[in-house]
Amino acid sequence: MSNATLVRAARYLTLMILALSVLGIMLNSIGMLDAGGAAWIRHLAAKLPMLFYVAAIWMIQRAHAAIARGDAVEAALAALLERLGICLFLGGIARVFGQLWIIRLALGVPTSLAWFDAAAVTLGCVGLLLFVLARPLREAAKARTELAEIV
Repeated sequence: MSNATLVRAARYLTLMILALSVLGIMLNSIGMLDAGGAAWIRHLAAKLPMLFYVAAIWMIQRAHAAIARGDAVEAALAALLERLGICLFLGGIARVFGQLWIIRLALGVPTSLAWFDAAAVTLGCVGLLLFVLARPLREAAKARTELAEIV
């Protein structure tokens, strides 16, 4: 299999995963149609992290599209790492803090300040790591471009 075929297959698989994720969010959100007031806000707060995780999947699809267009792989990966890192970090923050704070502020219900969810904390830490790793990769891509221009 050629590299272009693999990129195309990965892009289509990512699009399928993205579509299934959006469908899952829509199916999980059906309860919001019958819910009123406080229950609607609780449903909305519960969906907040998923929006960031779906955005992370979309960033992967964008990187596949950039590579398929012929963009430099290093530049596409640097952009992917940065955007993916931000999405995963914000998704983790939304799960650990955002849900409870939305309920606390919107409903006036006393809640704890944070909900320790090991998976969300792990995703947030991985997101920070990816964001930090993006800068050296971006600088290496710039150096490689400069060296190619000199040679």
